[in-house]
Amino acid sequence: MFNIIKSVRTRYRWALIAIALLISGSALLLQYSFSVQKYDAKVINIAGKQRMLSQKIAWHSNAILNISNYSPLHTESLEKSLNTFKKSHQTLLKKNSDGEYIYLDSALVDLYFGATTGLDKTVLEYVEQTERLLYQKGEVNQSLFSIEHVETLLTKLDKAVSLFESQAVKKVNWVANLEILCWLLAMTLLLIELRFVFIPMEKEVSDTLLELQKQKDFVYQTSQNKEHFIARASHEFRTPLQGLITSIEELEVSDKQQSVKTQANYCALRLIAILDELQDLQALSAGKWVPHLNDENLLESCNKVVIAYKHACKQKGLKLVSRLDESLNCVCKLDHQRLQHTLTELISNAIKFTQKGEITVSAKLLNDEFHLTVSDTGSGFSKKITSLEFDSFKQTNHFQGLRTGLTRVQYVVKALHGEITFTNNKTHGALVSLYLPVTISKALPTPLKVNDKLTCLVVEDNPLNTMLLTRILSLLGLSYDCAENGKVACDMVSENQYDIVFMDLNMPVMDGFEAIKKIRSDLNKVMPIIVITANTSQNDIERVYEYGANLHIHKPISQQAIKDALNSISVVSEIN
Repeated sequence: MFNIIKSVRTRYRWALIAIALLISGSALLLQYSFSVQKYDAKVINIAGKQRMLSQKIAWHSNAILNISNYSPLHTESLEKSLNTFKKSHQTLLKKNSDGEYIYLDSALVDLYFGATTGLDKTVLEYVEQTERLLYQKGEVNQSLFSIEHVETLLTKLDKAVSLFESQAVKKVNWVANLEILCWLLAMTLLLIELRFVFIPMEKEVSDTLLELQKQKDFVYQTSQNKEHFIARASHEFRTPLQGLITSIEELEVSDKQQSVKTQANYCALRLIAILDELQDLQALSAGKWVPHLNDENLLESCNKVVIAYKHACKQKGLKLVSRLDESLNCVCKLDHQRLQHTLTELISNAIKFTQKGEITVSAKLLNDEFHLTVSDTGSGFSKKITSLEFDSFKQTNHFQGLRTGLTRVQYVVKALHGEITFTNNKTHGALVSLYLPVTISKALPTPLKVNDKLTCLVVEDNPLNTMLLTRILSLLGLSYDCAENGKVACDMVSENQYDIVFMDLNMPVMDGFEAIKKIRSDLNKVMPIIVITANTSQNDIERVYEYGANLHIHKPISQQAIKDALNSISVVSEIN
């Protein structure tokens, strides 16, 4: 790209220089033309005056010779006319330093000095006789002032004027031809620049833009492939994770095995966190990430994460100190899931770089702002941290794993209008401080109970997922039917009355998209449709809402997630 910019700049500069030189030459030529015309006009004017002065001299001379018409004014006027006549004649015959006439060409030289014409001799003789008459220097040849002689002089002077005009016309024609030549040169130069500068330059720019477009398309396709891969991988991972998490939750173990259950729960949560991390990064890079605000107990949200990491700290010989203030025990409107991911990343990084000692998690609410600090007694930061980058090669050694977690945290905190800082403890280790504005509800929500008279339709092709979802519905006291694909679901909806449809998206025969569309458009059914999917593509989620879905839940699901979804579509009632 930089090479083409350099090439275009060089060619363009040379083209501009050539055009500038040509324009400058044309301008100088025009100036020369104007000066020549002004110069020739002056000479022609002098030659024209000679005719007038010769007549004036003849008139005054005849008046002086005729005593009866004599007046002193004739003598005064004749003297002035004669002096001007002489000076003009000398001007017209002026020579340069090389002895060449300045104003006379070959035709004028013949006119002034030719044997037959002899205008110079005639003028000098005319001047001489006038001076004799004016200054009484001798006998005057009066025939020189006769009409016949004056007419002869005027004819020669007219001839001189004509020759001067012809000479000027030749110069003008020469300048005009030169201007035409300059115009032709300009056109030729433009054609040359068009052929050898602009057309190649246009082709080079076009080829470069085409290459850039190909690279852009390739990058876009790569991005799309990456998005599809991440979505597909997330889908495939979330399906078995669903069974794993549900199985862990339902395990009844002894006190001795409780630590094993905690460890399994921790590992499952880490897998989900990694999947969410990849999805968030994809959404962040595409500019599609937005926070999902909901009302939940802030203390419970924090406790879920802290408790999950107690096993990891115990396994490494670290002490996990939790200082969660009672002020957190309230319902806040916040993206609680992303807050939990943020806390997960901060605690996880603290554990990785703390070899001994303790990790302290402190949090409180102060003036509608959530204050959280995570400190450790680890290695701390080698230098001041102002911002973190996606590029793993540029990050410090303090961050491991996918090397994207804390960068993602920064984006999330920024989207929630908060602030996060990374500093060293005064004693030893790292200190991360988080500040988030929150909206606090005035009272705790009223406990809700699921209406156990609801009939549900579970549309899922995976037997494991069907078993897990129906087990949750059974625990909630709901009755249900099952359909293995969208086509069977549409047939069952058309024949039976269902209060809620739980719809998977990726199924054979007919997928969830088409099933939702058919239920709404063809069957005209209005019951709530809750999409339960491992598909995390934003475009797919937008499509299901466009087709008529009421809500979506990402796998792996939990009993609480189902209850929250039912609460969102108002099919629960308050506990009396």
